[in-house]
Amino acid sequence: MHAGSALRQEYRQEYQRCLEREFRRGRAGACSDLVVEERLRQWLQREPAMLGALQEDGPAMVARGLRGHPDPELALPGLARAFQLLETAAVNLYLFPWRKEFGTVQTFSGAYVHLLRPALPEADLMQSFSRLGYEWCDQHRLTLSRLLSGPELVAAACGFFACRLECEILAEIVLRLRPRQPRTEELLEVRGLAGDVEACVEMLRQRLGRDVAADCSDSMDLYREMPADPKDTGGENAALGRDLDGCRDGERGQEPVPSTGNPDLDTSSCVVLEQELGGAGRSPQVPGEAQDSPPAVLKEATELPCYQLHSCLRRGTLPSYCCTTCQQLHAGACAAGQLCRSRHHGQELRSERQQRLWLQRTELDMLLADSSGPWS
Repeated sequence: MHAGSALRQEYRQEYQRCLEREFRRGRAGACSDLVVEERLRQWLQREPAMLGALQEDGPAMVARGLRGHPDPELALPGLARAFQLLETAAVNLYLFPWRKEFGTVQTFSGAYVHLLRPALPEADLMQSFSRLGYEWCDQHRLTLSRLLSGPELVAAACGFFACRLECEILAEIVLRLRPRQPRTEELLEVRGLAGDVEACVEMLRQRLGRDVAADCSDSMDLYREMPADPKDTGGENAALGRDLDGCRDGERGQEPVPSTGNPDLDTSSCVVLEQELGGAGRSPQVPGEAQDSPPAVLKEATELPCYQLHSCLRRGTLPSYCCTTCQQLHAGACAAGQLCRSRHHGQELRSERQQRLWLQRTELDMLLADSSGPWS
């Protein structure tokens, strides 16, 4: 413990010397010394627990910043940028304690509204600015109520710097796992358990490999009309519609349609997914209508609402919101998705099963759209 404390103090002193060296060269702000940055990065890569040594609530802040984001790869750059802004605020107070403009933080400013607030919960932002000596002045301003000592400000800045580097390390781990994508909770759990980055990547690869195998096994039953023995499924497929959080509209009478004419196009999957996802835009079967006319049924299938993956979703990424107005799926951190939530009709995709079904249905929609030539 004593050795760790000494190492922490040594690094903070090195960080302080870096700030002062850059200031003499006419540069001020967040640490930009690559040698200092690389030393701390390697330290964190080997021992992730050292983040808490440099900033006690650092690991919890990173976890809360990622909470609710289905795709950590999209959330981590914004979170790193938020920590960099907090670091800059601490450095400004350390280097320029006399400058009046640093005595007030406007909570309606562009940086606060567009960079800090989307990345971190408001409680964490208030705690972070309180650590720097700020307190609420009114609804729109934070003012400096006390000026902290130099070592206190250096310690705060260094802690935010470590949080930023931890976000970059996590982003590197996610990048190395492509095209697979770990859940946020799983990423943070394994990061804490595995220790160094290489062990973390290997452990996540093993976990995701098992998950992919399980998903492939489950997906076999998704496209079957009826299992050979209902006991084989353990009742899971029978409960599939109930797991979709009310997405069905009760239309269950349509039989799956065999694919004809294009061996790469499985329209039975499209119909099954459409039934499970609610059958939006479909008309009920007219009594007496012929059931053995593939062209008519195929025409009906192609007239279903054709959903698209928004550009925020990389292939294989699970969506978290479906806009039925735009007929697009969005990731949780997507700005366009947030706009759709406020102005359009749609639904939150809360369960992983629901997200996977919508993703499969949309990919089939896009495949049908791309292959529409043979049916015209």
